[in-house]
Amino acid sequence: MLVLLAILVVGAVVGLKSLLAPLPGTNPKAGATAGCVTTSVRKGQRVKASQVQVSVFNAGTRAGLADETMMSLTKRGFRKGSIGNAPSGTKVKVAQVWTTQRDDTAALLVAHQLGPKIKVFVKRASLGPGVDVVLGDGFHKLAKAKRVIVARRSSSVCVARPGRGR
Repeated sequence: MLVLLAILVVGAVVGLKSLLAPLPGTNPKAGATAGCVTTSVRKGQRVKASQVQVSVFNAGTRAGLADETMMSLTKRGFRKGSIGNAPSGTKVKVAQVWTTQRDDTAALLVAHQLGPKIKVFVKRASLGPGVDVVLGDGFHKLAKAKRVIVARRSSSVCVARPGRGR
């Protein structure tokens, strides 16, 4: 009887652990590092668009906005990450750039592409690989901007792996 009770307890613990485990493919950090490598960037070092992977998410109601913007960014040399809709409840008027790292030079380079007033926000989790762009209905087209930026501070950047995301 004790053996059967022990088997029942072990089965309940394993079953509960499996029930509460995240679904495969839903771990945001696993997807965020799949296409890039975190690299140290020294103050004064240049970061080029071709080194930066970008994921674009639509927080507005305009169909195809994320896809169109991704095409424009890849024409400028950025590497393609994920495309999709922003999490429900996300409110963005024009555009925002999201990153998981403070002083992210790559995120700043992406923000310049979207316009001079676009801000970079540090978030706990990434929505996709590389730098996240979240677009609202007020976004219309990329701004004229340089495709290279010089790091103002030493930091780390998620640099696209060669041959990926294009």
